[in-house]
Parts: sequence; structure tokens; C-alpha cells
Amino acid sequence: MKLIQLLFVEDDITDQMSFKRFVKREKLLYKYDIAGSFAEAVELLKQNTYELVLTDHALGDGTGLDLFDYIPKNTPVIFVTGAGNEEVAVNAMKKGACDYISKDIEGNHLRLLPIVIENVLKAKAIEVELEIYRNHLEYMVEQRTLELEQEISKRKIIEQQLRLLATSFETHEGIVITDASAVVLRVNTAFSDITGYSAEEVIGKNINFLKSGKQDGDFYKAMWRQLLETGRYEGELWNRRKNGEIYPEWLTITGVKNEEGDVSHYVGLLSDITKQKNTEIEIKKLAFYDPLTSLANRRLLLDRLNHEIAIAKRNKIFGSVIFLDLDGFKSLNDNFGHHIGDELLIQVANRLNEVFREEDTVSRLGGDEFIILIHAEEPDLKIATNNAMLIAEKVLEKLNAPYFINEHKHQFTSSIGVTLFPCTTFEPEEILQAADKAMYQSKNDGKNTINLN
Repeated sequence: MKLIQLLFVEDDITDQMSFKRFVKREKLLYKYDIAGSFAEAVELLKQNTYELVLTDHALGDGTGLDLFDYIPKNTPVIFVTGAGNEEVAVNAMKKGACDYISKDIEGNHLRLLPIVIENVLKAKAIEVELEIYRNHLEYMVEQRTLELEQEISKRKIIEQQLRLLATSFETHEGIVITDASAVVLRVNTAFSDITGYSAEEVIGKNINFLKSGKQDGDFYKAMWRQLLETGRYEGELWNRRKNGEIYPEWLTITGVKNEEGDVSHYVGLLSDITKQKNTEIEIKKLAFYDPLTSLANRRLLLDRLNHEIAIAKRNKIFGSVIFLDLDGFKSLNDNFGHHIGDELLIQVANRLNEVFREEDTVSRLGGDEFIILIHAEEPDLKIATNNAMLIAEKVLEKLNAPYFINEHKHQFTSSIGVTLFPCTTFEPEEILQAADKAMYQSKNDGKNTINLN
């Protein structure tokens, strides 16, 4: 079962020990930190996220009431007071505490603790759920109000469009008209060009023959629910052409109502957005990937390093960065030309991809510099360091194997620097600088070696 993450703030060592013994004896599923002072509690709250805070009032260097300024708004708080301090408890509740417990000398108040914590967490969960539901309802009412205001003018536009359809039917967008049961009544030439189906092949069929299988039943239920409730649907989906090819499509469906106000027809406008999709992919590739090797570029590396640092910090684990530079790469470019150098870089990238896992990030900064981000997963720094060094040795061995370019054999070594994170810093640039420094130490040591910083 999931452990409850909580912070216990108590300056009395005896009460701290009583709490620890009680949790252990009762086998409570708590993962807790203990702060022995106001300052220590503030520091822990800055560094960690807790599901619940349990705090005493008198803390020596501050009070539990002062601590509310540092506790996230949505984190429930249980206040602990001495017997007879009901006024303090009332002030705590005004500050935002969810509940309070009065301490007694015998420690009997601890028996109430699991029940109070369970009730507070349940109440908080219900509160959050209700807030989400309330916001959703407000949004739906707002959207529905806006749609209703537009509905009258939309219906007039739809009626006008249908009257003009006979003359404007042939456009660059695919058009399909169905009855209320989604059976095809008419399509235009653009529809046939996009889907590959002639009008004779589709008239009389339910429009669902275009389904690609990429969207599940829930997607279509939501689409029809929106269409029935609002009379309109607009969005992106994947359909299948007659030749079996799956393609992305932008689809707009509008319901047409008769004089009685019932939907009698649906008009669908569809566009093939394959080119736009391919453009999006190319733009993303240019923004986040090295155009020569298709490895991650510096921008994507820093983004993923930030993410890994957050994971390592939250879970108290370690990751590593391997910085490598090819030895003598400049002479290859000078003697054989840049096209040979580019081919070598591509082969290096391919070899690195063979060594590392999907969760690791292999990147090229530029020139002959490569950085590998090893996924943070080891809680023991010594083991994480040994693992990183073993991986670096494997990389060194892999890159030392001969390269064959244009039927010529080339031999290259590399200088490697390794650093672990988070150790002395949480800043991505400083972590990369540490690995870079270790790499240059390898250069100074005669190249073709590994250094740890």
C-alpha cells in the first residue's frame, strides 16, 4: 500500500521518540520526516512535498502558528497542543488547521492520531474533488452559455449554407452530408480525392467505414455526445483511406435541424492535415534534435536534466552525466574533409545508442562533444558512482573499435568525464561544467581515459 508522506514538527525529544515507537509498534504506513525546530521545519518544507503536516505549538525558536506561512495551502495540518490550550487550538483552526489533538503526559493522544489523520486526509480528498467538480461545472456553464448565445446565428448560417450548397459544394475541403443516423447521402469531389472512395462507393453506407482504429470507443462516444448536446463537433482524428493508408484529418461536423427543432442531417467538412503534421514533426526535430546525428541537442538535454534533477531530489536518488570528446577529431576533418568527419560523428552516435537505454538521453552539443544523461535510479551514491564508471568504460571500449568510412579504416579514442548528481548542486549548467572539467582532466592525463569529478 502507498505510504503517507508526513512531516512531524516537535522540539521535545521524548515526544519525538514516543511518536517513532508508536508508528513502529502500530505498523502504520507513514513515511515521515521529523523537524526538531521551527527553522528545521521551514527548511524541510522548502525541500519536500508532504501529504500532511503534524505540528506542535511551542517550538522553541518559533510556534506552530508561524509555520502556516510556509505550509502549502492545499496541505492539511493537524495541530498538537497541550491540555488546556483550547484557545491556541482555535487560533490554529482559524489559520487553516484541519483538526487538533491535545497532548497528555501518558501519550494516550497518540492512539487517536491514526484516526484523525485518516479522517483529515479523506476530508481533504473530498474537498479537492468537490473543488475540481465545481470548477468543471462553472466552466461547462460558461461554455454552454456562450454556445447558446451563438446558436441562433449559427443556425441561420447553416440554413443559408444549405441553400447555397448546390453551387458551392465543390471546394478544396471534403464535404459529406449524412442523415440523422450518419448514413452518407452525398459527398463532393474533394472527399473522394482525400479518401479514395467514389460517391457511388459510399452513398448509403454509415460514415464509420472510415474509422482507422487509432481512436477507441470512448473517443467516438465523447464526439457524439458533444455533437448531440451542442450540434457541433470540431477536432483532429485519424481516418483510413480506401488503400488502407491511415492519415490525420481535421473534421468539423454541424447538425442541421428541421422546423420542429430535431436534427435531420449532419454536414461534415474534412481536411487532410498530413503536411501540417509532418511540418510539426520537422519543426520539433529541428528544435530539439541535432540535424546531423538525430541525437538530442543541448536544449532537449537541459530540459531532461532539469526533470532528472527533480526526480533525484524528490526520491533521494542519484543519476550521472558522461561528457566525452573524440581525441584527434580535428585532424580527421583537416586531412580527409568535413564529409568524412560527419560520417564519423554519425557512426559514434549509432554506437552510443547501442550502449544506452531508452530512459537515458544521448546528446550531441556540437563538434565532437557528446553528453549522456543517465537516468537517476540508485539511492546509494557509491553504487551509483561505480555504475557510472562501468558504463563510461563500456563507452570507451565501444568507441575505440575501428571505424570504416569509404572503405578506409580509422582508429579513434575518446576522453571521458563523469559526474554524479545531485551532489553539490542542483543547477544543470553547473553539473555539465563538472562533467566537462572531468573530461578535460582526461585530456590532460594523456587522452583515452576516464576521470570522475
